Amino acid sequence: MLTRHPLENPSLAPLGLRTQLSNRRLQWKPTIQFTVFEERMIARFWDKHNRADAPRPLPVEAILHKILPSMAQSNRISKGDFVFEGKSYLTRDIVTLSSVMQWFGTNVGRCFIDRKVARQGRGYHESREFTIKLAEENKSWSRSCDMYTFLSHRCTGRCNNKKRLRFWLSNDPCVHDSRTVTERDKAVIDGLMRWLGTAHGRQYITEFRIRRDLAWKEAGERRRRFYDRRRTVAA
Repeated sequence: MLTRHPLENPSLAPLGLRTQLSNRRLQWKPTIQFTVFEERMIARFWDKHNRADAPRPLPVEAILHKILPSMAQSNRISKGDFVFEGKSYLTRDIVTLSSVMQWFGTNVGRCFIDRKVARQGRGYHESREFTIKLAEENKSWSRSCDMYTFLSHRCTGRCNNKKRLRFWLSNDPCVHDSRTVTERDKAVIDGLMRWLGTAHGRQYITEFRIRRDLAWKEAGERRRRFYDRRRTVAA
């Protein structure tokens, strides 16, 4: 077992530790002026909140060592790939968590976070908001590819044209095979959804929304100034 983080980074969820597809999307350079690359923004935000100097408990720590074991005893990590601050971690778990968190920066992921639960029903509690939304999303998928398969996808030899960047599943060159997803992957994603419903998770979302909205406002101001200058020159 390694005695330090494999990337030698003070963050438990460093920016480079995610799936191949997520890493490729981070390399994308917007072609539209005055836009906000929300995926990169939320990826960096996740990295920051899991750094050694961030308030405790770190989100990854809370999900993997508090929430998951409370869901099932089998979710405890008996042997990890490395140790961070005296606790064992599996690299695959962190890759899954960081990749899903980055997906929340896409248009579809943003809608997932921001939309309200359609039918709250009797006994509904806000702590279950995101687990309910995940279940609702899964209903619209096929048996061969559900949300777990899509969110935890690792590229294999069956994935074609890997260098081509795609954002929508319908045009995605990757082959999303449910057989590549482990029960641990599903548990980790469920744990993340539970964490998002906690006070810390909701505070995280609120803080990110504030930053996101401010970034879009600033982009709008830059756009306004740009076109004001163009009109002045033209006059």
